[in-house]
Amino acid sequence: MNTNAAKETSVKIIKAGKKLHEKGLIIGKSGNISVRIPGTETFLIKSSGSSMESLKPTQLVLVNFLGNKIRGDSRVSIETPMHSAIYRVRKDVQAIVHTHPPTATAFGIAKTEIRPLQIEHFMLLPNGVPVVPYQQPGSRELAVAVQKKIAICDAIVLENHGIVTVGSTLEAACNLNLIVEEAAKIQLLVKILDSKKTINLARAKEKFKIQNTLE
Repeated sequence: MNTNAAKETSVKIIKAGKKLHEKGLIIGKSGNISVRIPGTETFLIKSSGSSMESLKPTQLVLVNFLGNKIRGDSRVSIETPMHSAIYRVRKDVQAIVHTHPPTATAFGIAKTEIRPLQIEHFMLLPNGVPVVPYQQPGSRELAVAVQKKIAICDAIVLENHGIVTVGSTLEAACNLNLIVEEAAKIQLLVKILDSKKTINLARAKEKFKIQNTLE
């Protein structure tokens, strides 16, 4: 493995963790972040019990796509099976970000899909942000459920457990996290302003004239 690539990836993860904390998407030791080591079937992931606000290189663990720890002194994250499952099904994904933004998380608790009602959001989330029914964190069941949804969506809401976004870069995955939270806020405000309004993704597709990739 390219040692320099691993060091560069570590620096990116640490910077991203601080940004996610500053934006209010995570608090304390919640959430997780992982990045594929370029040209390999391994990834660095935040270790169990560490805080993204103050991550150190020693708190990142190298794991393969089967979820087995390759290197690192810290305990591997409980969410490693979910991350490895995503990398196996999405060869294009280079980074995964799991956070607990308040509004989007509330949508998950309410079992309500987040629908991108603003055209800029729709361009990035044409299939919306579906809800994955609750499964125990760290379980194989959760990994399988997430893998099925993430195969066709770049963002999902975990019932009672925050959101997950993926991207071709770490920056893209982080930005999509912010967009999902903003889309959730807009959807909530629309519902408050007009409680009778039907918030329909199919209608948005027709308005924006973008073919649904699920069809």
